[in-house]
Amino acid sequence: MRYKVLWGGRGSGKSWGVAIALLVIASQKPTRVLCARELQNSLDESVHKLLSDQIVAMGLSSFYTVLRDCIRGINGSEFIFEGLRHNTPNINAFHGLNLWSVYL
Repeated sequence: MRYKVLWGGRGSGKSWGVAIALLVIASQKPTRVLCARELQNSLDESVHKLLSDQIVAMGLSSFYTVLRDCIRGINGSEFIFEGLRHNTPNINAFHGLNLWSVYL
């Protein structure tokens, strides 16, 4: 399937499951991932912390470098974080994205 939608209430583990899956995919082959939210005024409102915590929990700290505004893998993988509502021109400028993860 081209699009996958996860449905469930708060606390159902959707974000955790997606974070783990994306980290595994990006560790296996170079992948450029855009992690987007409808509203995101800062990285504190993004899944940056969730991904960072999972990198440590999964023992992938030697593979991923966690930077302030992105996460990079030694194989060239990259996680980018953006808000959608006020950044439409920025989103259109991203090239070479393999995966989008949108959190509403």
